[in-house]
Amino acid sequence: MILYNWMRINLFKIAATISIVSCLILIVVKVYFSLSFLPDMSGSETSTIFPIQFLADNRPVYSNPENAPFRFTQYTPLYFLFTNLLLEINGWLPDDVHKVFVSNRFVSMALTVLTALVLAFFLIKLTKRKRITGMLTACLVFQVLAFWILTSSRPDSLIVLLTALYVCAVFKAITSTSKNDLWYILAIFISVTAFFVKQSGTIHAIALALFCVYQYQWKLLAKLILSGLVFFAFYFLILPTNSIPVFFSNIIGGVENSVSWDWFYDWTLEKFLLQFAPLIICNFIITFYSLIREESAFYRFLAIASSMFFLFATATAFKIGAGVGYYQDYLIIAAIQITLFFTEPKRKNLFQPKILRALLASYLIIVAIHCTLFVYMTYQNQPHSLYTHQYFKEKEVANFLINDKKLVDKEWVYVCDGDNFQGVYLKHFLFRNVLVPFTDIVYLADKNKTFNFQNFESLVKQNKIRFVVAKKGDTPKNILGYKFPDLKRINTIDEYDIYEQ
Repeated sequence: MILYNWMRINLFKIAATISIVSCLILIVVKVYFSLSFLPDMSGSETSTIFPIQFLADNRPVYSNPENAPFRFTQYTPLYFLFTNLLLEINGWLPDDVHKVFVSNRFVSMALTVLTALVLAFFLIKLTKRKRITGMLTACLVFQVLAFWILTSSRPDSLIVLLTALYVCAVFKAITSTSKNDLWYILAIFISVTAFFVKQSGTIHAIALALFCVYQYQWKLLAKLILSGLVFFAFYFLILPTNSIPVFFSNIIGGVENSVSWDWFYDWTLEKFLLQFAPLIICNFIITFYSLIREESAFYRFLAIASSMFFLFATATAFKIGAGVGYYQDYLIIAAIQITLFFTEPKRKNLFQPKILRALLASYLIIVAIHCTLFVYMTYQNQPHSLYTHQYFKEKEVANFLINDKKLVDKEWVYVCDGDNFQGVYLKHFLFRNVLVPFTDIVYLADKNKTFNFQNFESLVKQNKIRFVVAKKGDTPKNILGYKFPDLKRINTIDEYDIYEQ
């Protein structure tokens, strides 16, 4: 009975303790597996690694996808610069493939942890220093981001940090007693910065503009549009974007994939989103309430922003290749909105009933345990010994082509895709020479007629691809189905057949 009474009184302290322990375990798990030879910790990690290697090798990040090498850089460049800076500080070369992967993962992890700390500080300050409330929300966000995995080694980690800072800047802008609009200018600067991390960052500026329209602040809207254009031009001038046509052909054409309900259901709704339906429903109710009642301007901003972020995420998540990552920014805004709403002094009695407090604390404990176990099991169940073996054997294949066969720049190698990420590391070892780094994107772009790959067909038919690497015993095939003529097998290394034209 004494233990029961103690637990009842300290429910949220217990939940906070378990949540903090969960986050610490998640960090340890991420650090441990970041050092492994997993080819992919977050879904399409390779799409981040190639641009980092190009930067580190002083090569253009963006090139014409219709010319050799037929590659896309799907994201805007700011995150790549962060990771490249870490490589430069450590003196690591782009050929040190494992070190490039590790650097990328550690940058992402640091940015995600920093996001949680920003949220904790912001919410503790706004909830009158209720440390448990701020810590619980920050831990919840960190756990869900870890569960969704995509902040483990991708630009998403920088986007979520910018989203947290964006909300802080808008809060300061709305609540500031000064007449200047510097905080709003900072918010639009963060919005433009978010775009140059990932295209989905566009929604930050759109949400801020809609808030201005809702508030009838036309002068402010005009000032923000002008400032945004100036910041955009500034970034475009200083970042490695190549030319405007090439830049936009990559970041827009490279993601113009087909739309599929099956893809959305399998990769977003069923596996990741439905488990957090209570949070989404709560956000919907508070958003509706905030817009029809005389709530504060900041609450109205959170209502507008969360609605726009959710609609944008849902619309884009139907695209083949997309995932739950588009909801990450929405998660942060929704979590802030729900926390602030229920910690308002005028609503302090909402969670006085013991049953509601018990349900909320139990939900937070279940989320912490579920997310921690899911992340650990997801990484632990991978065939690590196989990936380690593949890494060193693919390095051996690359060394054979570079050192023994004297492969030089502008000589192309086509690496056939295999099961269990076979060939992924080989492409990175040969990043200067690999002809089609992202075969799935090229396949979809050709299928949807987004780009014309006649030059690829010409290279195949005219024997201008020097080497082809395929799984041992398999007939070499390329992603567009053209037949390789006059291939001669010159070597077999482990499970890799090497052909020369």
